Amino acid sequence: MNIRELAAMLINPYNHQSLHPVGEQHLEDVSGNRIPVVNGIPDFLALEKIGGMNKKHQRLYDNLSPFNDIAERVVSLFVDMEKLRREWLADVEVKPGFKILETSVGSGWNIKALPGFGDYYGLDISGGMLRQAARNMTKWNRTAQLFRGNAEYLPFKDHTFDCVFHAGGLHFFDNRVRAIREMVRVARRGSRIVIIDETAPHIRKQYRSIPSLKGYLNNSSSEALRALAPLELVPGNMREQEVKLLDHGRMYQLSFRTA
Repeated sequence: MNIRELAAMLINPYNHQSLHPVGEQHLEDVSGNRIPVVNGIPDFLALEKIGGMNKKHQRLYDNLSPFNDIAERVVSLFVDMEKLRREWLADVEVKPGFKILETSVGSGWNIKALPGFGDYYGLDISGGMLRQAARNMTKWNRTAQLFRGNAEYLPFKDHTFDCVFHAGGLHFFDNRVRAIREMVRVARRGSRIVIIDETAPHIRKQYRSIPSLKGYLNNSSSEALRALAPLELVPGNMREQEVKLLDHGRMYQLSFRTA
């Protein structure tokens, strides 16, 4: 996607002004705020000072990014991860010509598990994960336009996508309410939104058993509550709201359709 095509679908997420290209390496709003485009990836975090839990977990995922694909391959020796991802993502609606957004795209393995005829977009707060995702898309002969940004401030115009999904790590966000409302804002009317995340028992097993990750979690009751499907955070006018457990209770899925 060239920079003019990108600009046509994007906004400055902090003031909602439209963007226009400045050469091939920048986007700019009418107030003069510039977003660098680095190796084809617009970097909206150039406009934001990340803090709180978002900063903490941005650092975690940047540190994990060099090892993420190695871990995926090791786990795949024992578990058919591609089949498992297809089961997780079965309710993500993909049709020819659909524009599909994944927030927190990581290194792109969920997109690999989805049909090849979708028009995919991925956003992540971690530059390390995005660099790995870009390499993976080339390696897998897949196409996805990537963005570096905060999922609580999506850089897209209203009603841009035919489906929006998120898989893993929502409980790490500073502002889950805002993140979910942003998913709704950028989805077209009648679009399905799918949120998949780890349940509290799986988080304890998956993260607390790894010494380098223990410091990113605590034992508070508020942490456990954040690992529940946040149905109460979904706007009340959304249709077809559903919560179900996946992968023997290790994951939950919250899905609904925009009004």
